[in-house]
Amino acid sequence: MTIKTTYLLLYNALSSTLWLRIFLSVIAILLSPAPPSTDTSHAPIRTAINVYPNLELVTRWTQTLAIAEILHAATGLTRAPVTTTFTQVFTRCVQVWAVNYQHPEPTASSPAYAALLLAWSAADAVRYAYFGFLLAGMSVHVVKWLRYSLFIVLYPVGIGSEWWLMYKAAAATANPVGAGVFYFCLVLYVPGAFMMYSYMLKQRRKALKHQYKATSYSNTIGYRYAQNQNTYIMTTKGQSDVHIVENER
Repeated sequence: MTIKTTYLLLYNALSSTLWLRIFLSVIAILLSPAPPSTDTSHAPIRTAINVYPNLELVTRWTQTLAIAEILHAATGLTRAPVTTTFTQVFTRCVQVWAVNYQHPEPTASSPAYAALLLAWSAADAVRYAYFGFLLAGMSVHVVKWLRYSLFIVLYPVGIGSEWWLMYKAAAATANPVGAGVFYFCLVLYVPGAFMMYSYMLKQRRKALKHQYKATSYSNTIGYRYAQNQNTYIMTTKGQSDVHIVENER
């Protein structure tokens, strides 16, 4: 295993572990007893509010770590598209720094923050684990299926939560310029979410179709990772390599 592959394997393993920790922490908080109150009808909401003070810091820096992926693409360490990678990481960083961190009151008081963390952490824990297995030369079909199936539910939850939290932040922003930027971004969410979701559905059909086809090859000898978050190649005896392109978030 080369130094490059070892580094990328460790990076994906670390990222998957961090997001898994966040996911399990959110679940633990949501399942914990709600703070004492005379009103028991909103106990789940009162419990969800505890997510922000416990996990905002670790979530913010875990997401900030993904800036390394822009450097990976820009330096050629991976062949991921620089523009796409930058856009995906930048929008997440805007969410954790400009929205969640700079506007703690509307964020902390909304159950949407807990929903956001559940969607992000579940998706990214699986995504980084999937890439890690590929780097290690392994193909775990269950992980691949989760990689291309969880988004069907998690994307609407995550994007909807992002939109709502940004809307609340815009309403709480005293600076009209800052509020205007937030509202402009909110408008862009609509076509952007549709394009991303449609693209992921297309990628799901392509990836799972290749998966089912690949399992029929009795002479498969392994997987060779060729592009950190974009391509891996299944190497077979007596047959041409099968390329599976994956360049989505």
